[in-house]
Amino acid sequence: MKNHSGNIIKPEVDAIKIFSYTIMTIFAIMCLFPFYYIVVVSISDPQSVREGQLILWPKGFSLDAYKVTFQHARFYSSFQVSLIRTIIGTASGITLSSSLAYAVSRKYLRGRKFFTIFIVFTMLFNGGIIPTYLVVRYTGLIDTIWALILPNLMNTFNVVVLMNFFRSIPDEIEESAKIDGANDLIIFFRLMIPVAMPSIATITLFIAVYHWNALMDGILYINTPVKKPLQVYLNDIVVAGQTDDLFGDSSARWMPTLSLKTATIFASTLPILMVYPFLQRYFVKGIMVGSVKG
Repeated sequence: MKNHSGNIIKPEVDAIKIFSYTIMTIFAIMCLFPFYYIVVVSISDPQSVREGQLILWPKGFSLDAYKVTFQHARFYSSFQVSLIRTIIGTASGITLSSSLAYAVSRKYLRGRKFFTIFIVFTMLFNGGIIPTYLVVRYTGLIDTIWALILPNLMNTFNVVVLMNFFRSIPDEIEESAKIDGANDLIIFFRLMIPVAMPSIATITLFIAVYHWNALMDGILYINTPVKKPLQVYLNDIVVAGQTDDLFGDSSARWMPTLSLKTATIFASTLPILMVYPFLQRYFVKGIMVGSVKG
């Protein structure tokens, strides 16, 4: 079988592509359907939700669930805690990770092999929940936002990815900068950071998503309700049985619990989704380049 240019087309190749595209489309639909269902329920008429009339399409249109959600004081406090945690944790995490990765990636660093082994060792072994809790407790971080930031300040996987990216940069670039009189700080901030921006943007996305979605540390280290992050608030929303359990009074008793849950989940997911379009173009390039050398 030939095409217009005379090249032979193998039927089995087309069949494999069709099969692969079909399977991937099915998996994509399965992954997107829960998110689609949350959006449909959150914007549908509360009465239709209460009566269970929703299947695939929204019934009516109402933003009452979002109005009730945004009127809840704890939603704002939890949102603020997660926002502050994500901003500080991401900025400090990417700064420390990139600095360490650049230093360890330099061949002239004394003890470079020891530091590399030390970093990789922490990927395989960790202290566990109880020792980590004791460290956080005896350092006076319990019930503070720093208990959510400092223990997770640096991730070994991120350091390894950045380290491999810096290793892929030719040494001649750094040598030429030193000949021109640049010191290590100038080389790092003005030369290496712009060149490594794809990998740094990718790791920034990883860190931001982690801090925004973290749940267990908020449960373990935070006791005051107004200091708990958004994911702990969402957990309380999901496990709550009735509307009164969510808000502590009967002010929103007329609103179906499912509508409030879906509206809160979507409202808390939207901010981190808005970050993806700005970093998506760096994502694949940053991971691929950062995994070339080991």
